[in-house]
Amino acid sequence: MTRRQRLALAATLLVPVFSVHADPLGYATEFDRLYRVDFGTGSSTRIGTSIEFADVEGLALANDGTLFGVSDATKQLIRINTSTGKGTLVGSLGLTGQGAGTLDSLDFGLAFTCDGKLWLSSDTTDRLWQVDPASGAATLVGNTGAHISGLAGSGYKLYGIGSSGDERLYQVNTATGAATAIGALFANTGKRQDDAGLDFDAAGQLWAVFDYSPSQNIPSDLAGVALATGASTVVGHAPAGMEGLAISGPGTCPPPGGGSNGEVPAIPTLSSFALALLAALTLLAGWAGLGRRRDTR
Repeated sequence: MTRRQRLALAATLLVPVFSVHADPLGYATEFDRLYRVDFGTGSSTRIGTSIEFADVEGLALANDGTLFGVSDATKQLIRINTSTGKGTLVGSLGLTGQGAGTLDSLDFGLAFTCDGKLWLSSDTTDRLWQVDPASGAATLVGNTGAHISGLAGSGYKLYGIGSSGDERLYQVNTATGAATAIGALFANTGKRQDDAGLDFDAAGQLWAVFDYSPSQNIPSDLAGVALATGASTVVGHAPAGMEGLAISGPGTCPPPGGGSNGEVPAIPTLSSFALALLAALTLLAGWAGLGRRRDTR
């Protein structure tokens, strides 16, 4: 086998490596409708006819695949069937009368952390609660100090997106509720979101859906968000009014061992895609090197 043939054969090994990496699919809501969103194509597809609960906002996937949401209209925690789009009642949050305006609006965000705890935020009252996934009962943690709309969990850590003039990415302390700003989402574009959804995919990439202020009259955006800076990159569009986002469960927790805010020290790791790519490139380099040694004989 010639050196060129060896390189061609090794290159074909990279094809399945790249195929294991897929852009994430998730779920988002628009009032009482559930959508499947594809961040690779930037498209969204409606599931079923109605969730049968009004103004469903925050979404969160448990590790067992159960999709949870909250109705701002009724202040209830629900489960949503991802095949039919229909919701079933879990229970009352116990937050009726605590919202803003004539609609008693709380504008919720929802997320699990890896310890199975379910967290709920409000961008109108700037509060964080812990919610019992079995009963729906919400227990106040504290004030976030920010208009947190969407929530996302990664390990023990909780992140949120600000809205209504507070368009920044935050890390939220689950012990106190206090939110610490990471960076601006839109970098002087003039965009102002009314609500947002936020979640991580299984590889650790952060994604968002942005529902802009009604006065702007523009479609919602699907976007990737840089965890280190908060900067967002639009990858597609969705129906206006889209809010709430769930992509994957929070995963299992690493072993306990220090850290603040109930977190463990982060251990740098490569995604499965990166590991597979590294292995293929190593094999490619090895074959090329072996070919050079044989060719010089």
